[in-house]
Parts: sequence; C-alpha cells; structure tokens
Amino acid sequence: MRNFEVIVLGLGAMGSAIAYHLAAHGSNVLGLEKFSLNHTNGSSHGGTRIIRTAVFPQTSHVPLVQRAFELWSKLQAESGRDLMKLTGALLFGLPESPLITGCKASSREHQLPYHILSRQEVGNRFPIFQPDDNEVAFHEKNAGVLFPEECIQAHASLAEKNGATLRFNEPVTRWEVRNGRVEVRTDTETYLADYAVFSPGAWLPSVVPELELPLQIERQTVFWFTPQQDQEQFTPNEMPAFDWQLKDGRFYYGTPNFGSGVKVALHHGGELTTPDKIRRQVTEDDETPVKQFLRQHISSLDSPPVSSATCMYTNTPDDNFIIDFHPSHSNIVLVSACSGHGFKFSSAIGEVVQQMVQRGDTDLDISQFKADRFRGEIS
Repeated sequence: MRNFEVIVLGLGAMGSAIAYHLAAHGSNVLGLEKFSLNHTNGSSHGGTRIIRTAVFPQTSHVPLVQRAFELWSKLQAESGRDLMKLTGALLFGLPESPLITGCKASSREHQLPYHILSRQEVGNRFPIFQPDDNEVAFHEKNAGVLFPEECIQAHASLAEKNGATLRFNEPVTRWEVRNGRVEVRTDTETYLADYAVFSPGAWLPSVVPELELPLQIERQTVFWFTPQQDQEQFTPNEMPAFDWQLKDGRFYYGTPNFGSGVKVALHHGGELTTPDKIRRQVTEDDETPVKQFLRQHISSLDSPPVSSATCMYTNTPDDNFIIDFHPSHSNIVLVSACSGHGFKFSSAIGEVVQQMVQRGDTDLDISQFKADRFRGEIS
C-alpha cells in the first residue's frame, strides 16, 4: 500500500491543473486517470477552447478568468509550449439578448474595455461574418483561444517535474475513508492519502453516487470546415473567435483555422446520455443545424465538414461549477460540472483547489460553487 499526501482522481483539464499546483507547492501527489493522457472520451479534447474575460451571466466569474489568464501565461512561459493565442472575440446577438447585455454588465462592473459594432461596422472590419440587420457584435480584444491538449500536457509534465506520480489507464474501482485517511483502490494497487480530489468530469456521479448530485451529461458534437473562399480571413491573425446567440436563443461558437479547419459547433441542445453509453457516431442530424447557421451567417464555410467529433458537457441545474468539500468528508474536494464553459478557468481552479487542500481557504470567492446550493436536490 503506497502513501501520498493527496490523490487526484481524473487528469483532464481540472485534474491536471490541480496536480500541477499541488506538486508545485510541495505536496506529494498521486494522479490517477482511467484513460490515457489527452484521451478523447471526455470533455477536454477538440483542439481549441475560447477564453475571454467578459464572461456572463455571472459577473462574479471575471476575477477567476482574469487569474486564469495570468496563470496560462505563466504556464506557457514555464513549459515552453504554445498554449494560448490572442485573437480577440466577437459576440453576436440582438442588443437586448442575454449574451450582449450580460457581457456589457461584466465589462462595466470590472472596467473591461469593449466596443459594440453595428452590422455595417462588422461588415467593414470582419466581412466573413453576416449578422442580421438588427444584430450587433460585442468586440473584446482581450480574448482568444487555448489549445487544450497542449495545456493538459503542460500541466501534467510540470506536475511530474515537481515530483507528482501520474498513473494512466488505471481506473479507480473503490474508495473509502478509513481512520481519517482516504483509501483508493484500483485493479493493480491500493493507495492511501491525507486528502483526495475527485475531478473525473462526467464520471463524478458514479464516483460519489451517495450524494445524488443533480448532474446531467449532455452529448455534444463539433465540426471543422474549410473556407471555400477568402481563406486568409479565417486565419488566427484575421478571424476572432466568436459566440453567436440567435433570436431563438440557440448559441453557436467557433474558432479560427489553426490548420485543421474552422471549428464551429452548437453550444448545448444535445441529447442526455451517460459517459459509458454516449453515442459517438456523428450523423446528418447533428450536422444540419450547424450548416444552416453557417449558410446564414458565415457563408464562406457553407460546405461539408472536413471532420467532426463528440464530447460531453457535465451540467448543473444552474450551469455553474461544483468546487466544494464532500459534505461528509472534509478531506475530499469535489471538482466537476464545467457545464460547457469550464476549460478556460481550469488553470485558476487548479490553484483554488491547491489552496483549499493546503490552507482550507482560497484567495478567490468560490461560495457560488458550493454543492449545498442544491439542497433539496442533493441528499
């Protein structure tokens, strides 16, 4: 039986960041992952993720993403990897839409610079986009794209460099708390630790079934398209990342062409599933709404996709995170439910959890992420 100070269960976006911050601050860390590093079974793959500061609807998230920006830059320098590219972001919608009003509220509360562009101004500056007559664009320069596989690799490599032990393809079969310590078993070994962090993404409900957390696992599909014309305008130096709220409330998002095509997807609206039963095959029904969106708003991408992929969102009822101590075990931290917008925060959440484990409190206010907000929905 091997002993550690902290065991981190799950080494995706959150777990790899947590392992890194704990190891870098002196903890003897074991990380366990049921798949390989940067596997494609969960929620942390797909080549790109958008990072922007004017987040909504919770304006209180802004300090967390500001800290995440700082930590991504630090990690990029420390690892020597290209982890982030600033492209700016355009957020499209009606002036009264939640996307536009929410981002304006975040910007005003936290003194973030932005510009509102009319349809004509969008056409002059970013002609690949075709908003409707009454739509506007919120333009944020301090935004861009993260490369998730590179980010996870950087966190994992530096965690090991700082002394962490990372074990892949070793699923956990059982855990329990014995005499105040956490015992974790796999098919190959049993481990003991003073603390444990459960960050398995969509697998959290099966890790802590006793909590009956009100989480829903949602199947998502993403697509990559090759521009049919004006290809240089879809490069990272020319094309901002984008979010687009349509009049019917649906959200689409996309990132520039980094060599594999322009990534475009519908945000939410997927079928409910489980991690072990998710339908991996992408069908014409998945593709049709994305192509309809492109035909109307980015016509140069109106062509069959060059590739596609599936992933999962782990959603809470309020689309917010869970970062909290287990209600029955003060030495276990639960970290999950990114609700489709968590990757950009993961560097800062890694630091937050390191502080929770080592100090018992954090520099940032995370009271909104407590599990007991679901009282009545959580046993």
